[in-house]
Amino acid sequence: MLSGYAVRFALVVAAAAISVGVMSGGTAFAVATTGGCSDSGSTVTCGVGVGGQSGSGGGNGGGATLTGSGGGSTQPQCPDFVPYSVAIPGGGDGGPPPAGAPQPGAWYVDLCAVGSVQGMSTGVQWFATGQVPGTPPPDPATVGAEAASGLRLPEPSLTLSPATTAYVNLAEWLRINPSVWHSFTTSAQACTAGGCTTASATATPSYVTWSTGDGSTVTCNGPGTAYNEAIPADAQSTSCSHTYTTTSAGQPTPDGNPNDAAFPVTATVTWTVAWSGPDGSAGALPSLTTQASTSLKVAQIESVNN
Repeated sequence: MLSGYAVRFALVVAAAAISVGVMSGGTAFAVATTGGCSDSGSTVTCGVGVGGQSGSGGGNGGGATLTGSGGGSTQPQCPDFVPYSVAIPGGGDGGPPPAGAPQPGAWYVDLCAVGSVQGMSTGVQWFATGQVPGTPPPDPATVGAEAASGLRLPEPSLTLSPATTAYVNLAEWLRINPSVWHSFTTSAQACTAGGCTTASATATPSYVTWSTGDGSTVTCNGPGTAYNEAIPADAQSTSCSHTYTTTSAGQPTPDGNPNDAAFPVTATVTWTVAWSGPDGSAGALPSLTTQASTSLKVAQIESVNN
């Protein structure tokens, strides 16, 4: 990239010598030789006049011209402001700001302007931080997606009740720790020469999908309800439960004992994710999931006939 700048500036060595002075200490600074500096509030423009009159043909008087021809040459997007130290390697940062310049800020050079009489008057400018034209600040949606990549969502903690051992034809209540059932938000900031953008990403739990290990799935719109052993079973209810119709005999065993065969149970929380920008903009991002697993032994209640 620097080589491209160097080529373009090689065309205007004489003009650059006029527009930039070097202090005895080696620090470069912009010289306003005509018209002084004008302050628009966020941008300070300093004239760096160049002698010569408009010429005929494809160029302007007053020295070098910027041209493009054949060989796949492309015209840069204009204005094309780059930091002074990048445009003029070894020239420092352009020196101190002009009187009354907004702070913080820096000197920039418009690579499109250098080489023309009109352009040289605005080719070297002081801009307040975040006010460089031609370079938009980062897109809020992109920054919001970056923020989402930094979300750290908790894994669910599973509770199966009313008993650690379930029984055929008796409902088993499914529940995750409700302390995680709330939104999580993070933010990120990205900057370009055109300014900085801060956006946030928020993940909100939407539903839980339970894989019960016997081929069934249960979808619950909340964390589930805790079973209270102090209350009669017929006096409480839940909308998140599963009733097994077979025992877990023959299933894998967590401890190697065939008598402890259990169904693998997995709970997956799906989170909706949205981003929001500083200007009220907002949008949806791909959903996220968190997951945890346990096992559940399901037995048969034996009845005795007298």
